[in-house]
Amino acid sequence: MSNRFRIPFRDLSVNDAGLRRDLAAAMERVLVHGQLMMGPETEQLERELAKRCGAPHCVAVGSGTSALYLALKVLGIGRGDEVITTAMSWIATATAIVMTGATPVYADIGDDLNIDPAAIEDLITARTKAIVPVHYFGRMCDMLSIMALARRHKLIVIEDAAQAFGAQLAGATAGTAGDVGAFSINPMKALQSLGEAGAITFKDESLGGRLRALRYLGAQDRQLCVSPELNHKISEIQSAFIRVYLSRFEAARERRRAMAQAYIDGLKDVVTVPKSESDRSAYFDFTIDADRRDDLKVFLEARGIEPKIRYALLLPDHPGLAADRPVRAPRARALAQRILSLPMEPQMSNDAVNEVVTAVRNFYRGEVP
Repeated sequence: MSNRFRIPFRDLSVNDAGLRRDLAAAMERVLVHGQLMMGPETEQLERELAKRCGAPHCVAVGSGTSALYLALKVLGIGRGDEVITTAMSWIATATAIVMTGATPVYADIGDDLNIDPAAIEDLITARTKAIVPVHYFGRMCDMLSIMALARRHKLIVIEDAAQAFGAQLAGATAGTAGDVGAFSINPMKALQSLGEAGAITFKDESLGGRLRALRYLGAQDRQLCVSPELNHKISEIQSAFIRVYLSRFEAARERRRAMAQAYIDGLKDVVTVPKSESDRSAYFDFTIDADRRDDLKVFLEARGIEPKIRYALLLPDHPGLAADRPVRAPRARALAQRILSLPMEPQMSNDAVNEVVTAVRNFYRGEVP
């Protein structure tokens, strides 16, 4: 826990004694069987992740960035191609595209902070090969519109579901609505681990062998290099840890939803909060659209509460990720100056959530720091 904040943005310590016992038992299991890389834990994890997502197939990898990069690569995205994605995301989204040799093209967002399907269509050219929608902060994009658009233009859709494990919308589960889904699994995500990991979900069985080869330095049967690649393997101990967290995922998700509802109910008349919809967000973060955002952040910090300004710099504004053509994303630019993420993780107490709500309300009542 941070020494500075009584209510940190994320508390990554493992305080649950039962969880610590389960994690220790998982490690012991791996140490006993001795297959420390790509063994039975990884194989079982892939089956369990596929079942939980409702996907026919899954391949586990070393990080969420690797998952997105390999998903793009296995579908043939490369030099000369354009890939349309959101202007507002973590840099891994664009980095994965750039590292395939393709060019990212940045679309504007809607009020839900997700990519705007109408903005996608305006950017399609003869070079466009794929769309990478990002389920921002755990809320799924309008995949029905995006998939209809993609089918009309014969484009591939790779879901960046890094923040959205378990999210659902209109009967679809994150990672299964597009052609391929890419997940990030680490201590900060909806599905946690004790380090970096990732997963790729897919429908086409023929992709499985190619993905497993790419994961293992492009080696077929772990021996013959058929397509030079870097190392994207997941460790066996990490797979065992993720299986523990996956067994507890439903309880953690329901806790996140309860916290989000408390924020929605407590703040709906002072800031703009995510709509209370019939969809099931993963609530990776709880983000508000706030007047005087920067002043509110200072106010909360003075009270021992740690909020975060997420992704204030849009992807095309990073020197290493600049676009080839002008980027017009007025909503993304406006919202980047207004959004603030509040503390959000399952270990938070109800008292802590209520304290955050009270502090935000006090700020808008005019209380001074």
